[in-house]
Amino acid sequence: MSSKITISSETSDDQPLLATKQTLGSRMKVRWRRMDNCTRATFSLLFVIICAAIASRIFIEFFSPLDHWPGSRVTIPPDVDRDNDTTQSDEERRDAVKAAMKHAWEGYRQYAFGDDELQPVTNRSNNKWGGWGVTLVDALDTLYIMGLHKEFNQGVTHVVNVDFSKAKDGYTTPFFEMIIRSLAGLLTAYEMSLDRRLLAKAQQIGDVLLPAFDTPTGIPYPRVDVNAKKAVHSDRVCLAEAGTVQLEYWKLSELTGNPAYHEMAQRVVDILDEAEKPYPGLYPIWIDTKSAKLVSGQITFGGQGDSWYEYMLKQYIFSRRSNDQYRRMYEESIDAMKEKMVQRSIYDPQMYYVGDLDSTAKKFSPKYQHLTCFVPGMLALGSKVLDRPDDLELAKNLAYTCFQMYNLTATGLGPEYVLFRDSKDKGLSPSNKDGDDDFAIIKLASSSNTEKKSGFYFGGNRGYILRPETLESLMILYRITGDSMYKEWGWQIFKSIEKWTKTRSAYSAYKDVTSTKGSSELSDSMESFFLAETLKYLYLLFSPAGYYSLDEYVFNTEAHPFKILQSSHSITRH
Repeated sequence: MSSKITISSETSDDQPLLATKQTLGSRMKVRWRRMDNCTRATFSLLFVIICAAIASRIFIEFFSPLDHWPGSRVTIPPDVDRDNDTTQSDEERRDAVKAAMKHAWEGYRQYAFGDDELQPVTNRSNNKWGGWGVTLVDALDTLYIMGLHKEFNQGVTHVVNVDFSKAKDGYTTPFFEMIIRSLAGLLTAYEMSLDRRLLAKAQQIGDVLLPAFDTPTGIPYPRVDVNAKKAVHSDRVCLAEAGTVQLEYWKLSELTGNPAYHEMAQRVVDILDEAEKPYPGLYPIWIDTKSAKLVSGQITFGGQGDSWYEYMLKQYIFSRRSNDQYRRMYEESIDAMKEKMVQRSIYDPQMYYVGDLDSTAKKFSPKYQHLTCFVPGMLALGSKVLDRPDDLELAKNLAYTCFQMYNLTATGLGPEYVLFRDSKDKGLSPSNKDGDDDFAIIKLASSSNTEKKSGFYFGGNRGYILRPETLESLMILYRITGDSMYKEWGWQIFKSIEKWTKTRSAYSAYKDVTSTKGSSELSDSMESFFLAETLKYLYLLFSPAGYYSLDEYVFNTEAHPFKILQSSHSITRH
């Protein structure tokens, strides 16, 4: 009553407003009384929900980090971790990677289904691998791992009707590439689904590529004319092509019960084990197919050499750690690499890298390839399996360099390689491109502030072709160490891939990672390993460590997980 007296004592200018308020209130009361109980209850519930929502928003606004809200992010200094966003859970990050896979698959399905590759800018397709549908086959197990079973079944329905004994006219099939992508892809798809049609197709591929071994020595030729059912003669083959088919043929032997596949591929290991080397454990990349001698070429853990070293360790693991030949060969190679091929930046003592040697193992090239960034993961895995703790410390330092190759570019994408100088300002020419003389060391101009800050400088090839090696190492290092830093690094790289390489239909290689021109830098290419490896390793990085556990599976060099041999009875001993 007193409040009414107070209100009525206001000046006459407020009287109409007061009357309006009183009239509106009276009308609302009348309407409320006329409502039935059900309607009153509904309105009451809505009122409570609205109030609760407002209260929750106010609570979160005051007590949660600012970067939960769009437009309210804390500004991060440019020299600190790029877009450092730790608010997403592993599940949310996994879902984001899965969405990327769905996007890439849907673009491929719409514009290139059954062909080898989608060109993700023009939305055309190509059959540069002979027309086997390589992207489809390579992606099958990634779809299965991510729970995309509808998409997986789409792929299976197509692939079981492909005749892998034929290729497009005039095409000769690359032996190594189709073993690691197509044969391995079908083997893992079979192990996951137990659809025996996939095993039959895998065996067909294994059989049509066997003529590669029809050489005077058993060292395989690099290409096969599957239409003519014969190999293409070549005087030499590179180390990775000859020495990275053993896991796949061994798995095929296990699943079919036919030991001939494994025995034929194992012969290559035995020959190279006995071959004369310029330094114990180090192999020049070219092998003479007539004499089986290591003849020339650089010694590298990068392109044309890389996966040979990886497969020594992985075959040892696959053999249930019972074949000592693989362990001995792996350890010999890693010890030699650590002694002869590992250097570090003169500007950042934490930044280690693996360079290359010439075929005499005497000249050193200070070039660190993106392809070599699988080495940290290999070393971390070997440190656990073989109890080599020093290897783990080197793995961490090498992985740091691989991450900085992304982190210190304008786009957050990593180039094909970076270059380092020595303390006397000597190194490779900045114009160095793939195929140039990697041992033509010159006197360099004085280092720029950018180089001093980065620890390295760029060569002539600054492209990113959606490669997986750094992410592979981050996944393995996280599973071995449990250090969440590796997940943060991987998430940052994924966001850069999303920002700079995503197209309307899929993802494209990027021409120059130092350029922020965006779409004009897209090269209209998406290799099958982006779906088979890059997105798979990202997904597993944010998955529980027991999901496709490193204790139960060996990943081939194309990221296809093989179950470790179930029984030692199928192991060939040496």
